[in-house]
Amino acid sequence: MIAVIKDLFSIPVVSAVVLTIIGAITKKYIQFHRRDFFSRSSSEQIKAVEWLRTSSAPTSDPLAKAEQQFCLQSFGLHKDRDLSYKIICFYSEHAQSLIPSLKAVLRYQGMYTIADGNIYPHKFHKWFIPFVLICLLLFIGSEIYRGSSQSDGIEILKSLFVFVVAFIVWCWVAVCALKVSSISKKLNSYIPPASGFKSSTYDFSSILNNRYP
Repeated sequence: MIAVIKDLFSIPVVSAVVLTIIGAITKKYIQFHRRDFFSRSSSEQIKAVEWLRTSSAPTSDPLAKAEQQFCLQSFGLHKDRDLSYKIICFYSEHAQSLIPSLKAVLRYQGMYTIADGNIYPHKFHKWFIPFVLICLLLFIGSEIYRGSSQSDGIEILKSLFVFVVAFIVWCWVAVCALKVSSISKKLNSYIPPASGFKSSTYDFSSILNNRYP
């Protein structure tokens, strides 16, 4: 079975189609954004927070909504204003150790859906990611067995190299999915402070709500 699959992939047309499908799926469900809000300088972050404070809630006007989404994404935030608002307030009131998880939310926006400012990771991740790992293990196991039975050390090394690269990619996707899943529960249960609430600190949440000591 593995040999048949390898023969199919050796055909240029088949490999091109498969790579195109994989690329389309990756673009839809990963949507990598390198320059997220937390990767910006302090001055850029403050500028983004000040703009978000003066911005209004999304309107029914499609042009105004598109302009707002463009501005949010230009600051490295999510195009959903409610979610961006919640992320900044959450970030200013919780431990800095949660920043990597918040980065994952902003960088891999295709890993979840949004409703009312809450994020919901795709349910198929729970079975699809382990399924891919099982396929990788079956592949490397069969290749090592075939190579050892034929005493072909070069083929074994090639298979191991392919497996290591694929396993590194799998680990990256699994870690990102785990970060998004873990932070989604905290974000969804978090309620940003109401406007007018007094605080003794000058954090981003205070700037957003215009509540100074």
